[in-house]
Amino acid sequence: MKTSSFLSALLLSALVAFNINARADDDENGGSDQGDNDDQGENCQGGHIDGSETLVATVTLLPPTNAPSDASGVANLISENEDGTVTSSFSLSVTGLTAGVYDMSVVKKSDGSTVDLGQFMVGNPCQQGDGEGGDDGEGDDQEGDGWAVFLDAANVQLPPDLDPMDIAQIVISDSNGNVVLVGDLVDPSPTSKIKFTAKVRVHSSSSSSTVSSVSNNKAQALSTARRGKRSDRFTMIASGVSRNTTFSVIVNGQNAGTVKSNSKGKVLVRKVPANLLVVKSVHLVDANGNTAVRAKF
Repeated sequence: MKTSSFLSALLLSALVAFNINARADDDENGGSDQGDNDDQGENCQGGHIDGSETLVATVTLLPPTNAPSDASGVANLISENEDGTVTSSFSLSVTGLTAGVYDMSVVKKSDGSTVDLGQFMVGNPCQQGDGEGGDDGEGDDQEGDGWAVFLDAANVQLPPDLDPMDIAQIVISDSNGNVVLVGDLVDPSPTSKIKFTAKVRVHSSSSSSTVSSVSNNKAQALSTARRGKRSDRFTMIASGVSRNTTFSVIVNGQNAGTVKSNSKGKVLVRKVPANLLVVKSVHLVDANGNTAVRAKF
């Protein structure tokens, strides 16, 4: 099968339901409730944030130990969240798969659940082909005993209720449910490249308003993974808290150390002992268990 005919058949028969997805929380399918409940979604990354987040990921897909080793792939995921309005694009390139129907899914960071993204067809499962070029000299999409597939951003849809920031793994399975390729965004392979940036506003515990009118009351995160090395940078600045007070730093609901405000009621958190790709919220809690300030990612 020639390249043009293969891709045409792939798009027409297997990917009718795939489209690039752009989601706004106040779209025609339902009004936005952003700001009504500032705690909403703190168990998930992304969603109703007060600020901006960007994820740019080129993720290598590798076969698990019990799968054929000649398959590989690359997924490209781009997501931008501006005050709860999310736009994203997703594309996938896979080589070395045998002809057949495959399922694409993702595993969520927040709860470990699996979200199905649909199916795609590789080659013709009824005709394996011989790998030879067509009569007009054009090459096939078949490489040896495997096929190559490219699904661009115009052909892959993420469900409206799935936030791209919440994706932990990308999984490709065959028609029997056997996993053939996995791409990990939380613990990426050395050949993956991931960059996550966030700048969100810090809020008081009593209302959805920021701690004060000072413009630098914010939390910022930068996480990069490249060539097997990850770098995490984090700062959180808040004014207007109790003076000379020690606060517990609570990350994703877990105690991560302490920090002390100065005599002017300003506090600075320079780092958190966690992979920033999985940080969902940071709270500063006083000795009585009361949250003084919080930031949601």
